[in-house]
Amino acid sequence: MHEMEKKMKRMAARTTSLKIGKRRLCHGKCSRYSLPDDLLVQILSQLPVKSTLRFRCVSKEWLALLSDRGPYSIRYLCPTMCGFFYRRSHLAGSWQYAAIHPFKDHRFDLHKLISHLPDHRNLNLLDSCHGLLLLGCREDRSYKSMIVCNPFRNDEINWVTIHMNTAVKQRPLQRKFISAKLVSHRASRSFKCLLFFEDYRLNELGAESNFWCTVLYSNRGQSHHIYQIPPHVPPPFDLYDVAFDNNYPKVCVIQENKKDHLISSALNERRNGRVRSLMGVSRGLAHFAFCDEHELHIWILERENGKRVWKPTHNYSSQPLIKQHKESLRHHKHEGNQRVYSILPLGFHPDLDIIFLQIEWRIYSLHLDSGSMDEVAGERGANPESEMFLFHPITMDPSTSLGERREYHMRLPVMDP
Repeated sequence: MHEMEKKMKRMAARTTSLKIGKRRLCHGKCSRYSLPDDLLVQILSQLPVKSTLRFRCVSKEWLALLSDRGPYSIRYLCPTMCGFFYRRSHLAGSWQYAAIHPFKDHRFDLHKLISHLPDHRNLNLLDSCHGLLLLGCREDRSYKSMIVCNPFRNDEINWVTIHMNTAVKQRPLQRKFISAKLVSHRASRSFKCLLFFEDYRLNELGAESNFWCTVLYSNRGQSHHIYQIPPHVPPPFDLYDVAFDNNYPKVCVIQENKKDHLISSALNERRNGRVRSLMGVSRGLAHFAFCDEHELHIWILERENGKRVWKPTHNYSSQPLIKQHKESLRHHKHEGNQRVYSILPLGFHPDLDIIFLQIEWRIYSLHLDSGSMDEVAGERGANPESEMFLFHPITMDPSTSLGERREYHMRLPVMDP
């Protein structure tokens, strides 16, 4: 019995010692300062935003360290989407800015941000990527030049100019500029500028169109590559028998194995219908969204056995989303039951499972995991023609620079008559 008591005392002493050691580890300086804050921040800054947000649950010290108002706020650790610029496409009005969480305290005026650039009054926002803006300077129906800039830097290397050659300025009427896309990566001074065009050709069967794009690589000087984009390519997944209102291919650029790949998809027209689609990149994966009169569908392009495969991830009935919209505007005296509502997908959040939607002239953020929808920005009033806002997400990253080179020339092929 005496031996048993000694054994129990030794076990109790060992348990107490372990508890004391654990308590010292948790409350002592080594728990937070086992790694210097600067080194810890460097490690966390390499992770996706979603992963870093999860680490706020590790301890109270980490929560304070990574809080919105902390010295190493998540807002500065991993530069991500802080808001977006938007405006009606058919109006020449100014761009409006909408901030999103946790950047609600930010207010940006695009005219003030670019007021230091040459010919800034004639510049039009074409695209944005990782803290950089792509701006075009119009001349008649084309662009005589473009500017890539970091609007949050005021030094001599915050912008570069891309000059367009004579063939673009005096292009034939059969060539139509569609859109432009800017591609850059974090912690990199290089960028790519993609211009998309449609060429019209007349033959005995009627008009024939050809979609193509050209790419300027900033780290290769004046070199460029031409990509042909088929005008009507069935998507690599099964969709409903519906038609898209817009006839242009949907494109996005994804990075795999440190290489950029242009992903394109379009639908054949089969019957009339109000269906809108969207391609974008979120968390490094290509996303495809389309919404008909009944449902919103989300697909993701993943890798399986070395091949890209589109997989459905989310389906949402349109009526509950429209109901939330109507309830948020129920005080509007012109609300009527006969109004036709369309859900228009505008863009994906680059780091979170969020898609931005437009219903009438209001913009909402839909959280794909929870299904909750929050009103973000927009205007009052009906939108019977289902017109879409121009939508450009913005990242604030003052550390992004463009290097020393400031003049580029983009050469486009002359179309045969």
